[in-house]
Amino acid sequence: MPRFQRITCDNARNSSRMKRILLFTVVVILAATSIVLAQQAAQATLRLPAGDKPIPILHQNLMTFFSATDVITALGGTVTPDSHGFKVTLNNVVAAFGPDSRFAVVRDDLIEMPLPPVVVDGKPYVSAQFFAGFLSRAADMEVSWDSNARVLSIKPQQHTVANVQLSVANVQGTTKVVITLSAPVDYSILKEQQAYTIHFKTPIHAPYNDQAHEDPNVAHTTFNGNDLVIQLTAPDVVGDAYRLENPIRIVVDLRKAAAPPASGVLPPAVTRPVEAPGIHTIVIDPGHGGKDVGALGPGGTMEKDATLALCRKLAASLAIKTGARVVLTREDDSVVSLDQRTAIANQYKADLFLSVHMNAAVVKGARGSETYYLSLEASDELARKAAERENAAATTPSSDLKLILWDLAQQEYVNESSRFATDVQEEMNAIAGIQNRGVKQAPFKVLVGATMPAALVEVAFISNPEEETKLKNDAFVTTVVDALTRAVVRYKTDYETRIGVIQPTAPEKKPAAPAPAATTTTK
Repeated sequence: MPRFQRITCDNARNSSRMKRILLFTVVVILAATSIVLAQQAAQATLRLPAGDKPIPILHQNLMTFFSATDVITALGGTVTPDSHGFKVTLNNVVAAFGPDSRFAVVRDDLIEMPLPPVVVDGKPYVSAQFFAGFLSRAADMEVSWDSNARVLSIKPQQHTVANVQLSVANVQGTTKVVITLSAPVDYSILKEQQAYTIHFKTPIHAPYNDQAHEDPNVAHTTFNGNDLVIQLTAPDVVGDAYRLENPIRIVVDLRKAAAPPASGVLPPAVTRPVEAPGIHTIVIDPGHGGKDVGALGPGGTMEKDATLALCRKLAASLAIKTGARVVLTREDDSVVSLDQRTAIANQYKADLFLSVHMNAAVVKGARGSETYYLSLEASDELARKAAERENAAATTPSSDLKLILWDLAQQEYVNESSRFATDVQEEMNAIAGIQNRGVKQAPFKVLVGATMPAALVEVAFISNPEEETKLKNDAFVTTVVDALTRAVVRYKTDYETRIGVIQPTAPEKKPAAPAPAATTTTK
């Protein structure tokens, strides 16, 4: 081949190679640019009573994230970074969240988000669920997102006035005060010197101002604005409270406290059987339900469906293996508030409470199981001091403390909850292919107020395609049910042994070695 032809061919090959390199470089640049653009915020409209303004948003894992800084600043609040993530302040109400958790802390409560926040260029982006949870507490506002119009609307909450009916009846020494409501309401209950006050956090229409009652435990019931005061006949009247649905009712059971026996006088003989100490009633809580679908898997599996299917099998297994009464907080696709879940456990006087959930994360490879129990110190310094004040003020009988269904749990149950959570996590770790994410502490609202050992287990990451597939497999679900059943049986046996209901099995004695045969001598 002539030399100039070889040079021409070499130049052509070099030119072709350069074009391929240039093309590859352009593709890489475009790919990188697309990644950056995917993380860059698009535009949406923030609709406030004062008018509209543009806000940045971004899409990731089929979820829309909103700039927390832009939304909160538009409402007159602040978002500042701290050592654990970000702190949000509005109207002196503080919330905190971090990029590694889908739970934000506000006061003694948690706000659950479908996915953890995303941080882009140091700026936090959160889902609409964060604003809905935080603004209802901090500014009495409601939030809605119109994905088609790309409008995030924030406006004052529209409170429906609830009609109230009240009845007082005494049955065998126990007075039942039943407050029937025409609409759902938030409320708190306070024990005073000789009264219980129910404070309704939404407007009510009272049936009367004041009414006297010919009852051994209740003297008067008085409506004062949004407060109902149940005036007791004596300081030694104590009570328990719980909530019922369909229709919505608050029930307060009042009775005389048992008087201590006089010195040298034996208490009267028991005339009816008393249930022995131990684990007799177990409440299982399938997370989410109804319009609250929970986390979504990439294949469309909803957390509310996965938890209900698993918990139905778990309840049947526990009933057989423990002999205890097993109660589900929901048996169908219905809405059960977080407050009501714990109230159901308290109403049934449960000895054990387990809430079952499925986890989610932005990181696609996140996998494994983790178990939580209530922490009185996990939120922040302010929450820790509040917990200390509550514990220091807890000088009333425990039956009175049970009435405050949504206060911080008592320390005695936290210690037992730690044991229970450890048993759950260790049994989950025994499942082949399950990654151990450990036992953790957090102020889950569904655990706050539980007057029994309580734990919350995140079975698997529904956001992980592999684990989502497992959760749809009957064999895997059965394996998880077996592990959770072993955990409950293990805790039940340990607890009942520690309190003396079950006598510890004595170690088997080894049989004594036979005596050596006598030797005889012959002469």
